[in-house]
Amino acid sequence: MIDAVRDYRRVVLEVARKDLLVELRSRQVLNTAVVFSLLVVVIFAFSFARSFQDVGVVASGALWIAFVFAGTFGVSQSAASEEADAGLDGLLLVPVDRSAIYVGKVVSNTAFTTAVALVTLCCTVVFLGFDVDPASIPLLLLVVVLAAFGFTSTGVLIATMTTRARLRELLLPLLLVPLVIPVLLAGVELTRAITDGLPTASWLQLLLVYDGVLFLTGLATFEYVVER
Repeated sequence: MIDAVRDYRRVVLEVARKDLLVELRSRQVLNTAVVFSLLVVVIFAFSFARSFQDVGVVASGALWIAFVFAGTFGVSQSAASEEADAGLDGLLLVPVDRSAIYVGKVVSNTAFTTAVALVTLCCTVVFLGFDVDPASIPLLLLVVVLAAFGFTSTGVLIATMTTRARLRELLLPLLLVPLVIPVLLAGVELTRAITDGLPTASWLQLLLVYDGVLFLTGLATFEYVVER
């Protein structure tokens, strides 16, 4: 039992490590997502910042729009690269529960999406004058990580399902975004609550519960998806 758990954990870490090393070497996805995030913040700064008295509303909108793009683009390219190089077929030959591959993918994509979200947050502070209380930064970072985890828990699964579809670039967001609306809504409301000093318990509880539902669903169905 202990050996099985150790092997499972090792596969999870190796899959996540592989994905992160590939991205760090190419930087194709990360650079594209960061540039897009910067453009979103700049457009919001010139288009909406003067129309709203509350800069936090504009900054929150820019943050979560960039978050959706980064998460969708990241899981899409991760699945496409595995399909192009037959990487997923090789991973499926590893004698371990296939859910370990799913967990590793979720870990790597969560790290990627979180990194882009943090860059976007820094851009909102610089370009939009978004005022964040230093004491609330750890809670805001926790919200970003939890939202990224829930988003990629479903994103990895759907990207794997649609990777061979002709219109996968269009099909992925159409299937993914409606499923993660509670995650995005909780993220937006928690960002506003944290910056305004409002209670966060109910929205944080919703985010945690929905993250758990999405992750357990992915664990239960990933094996069937890759056997298609």
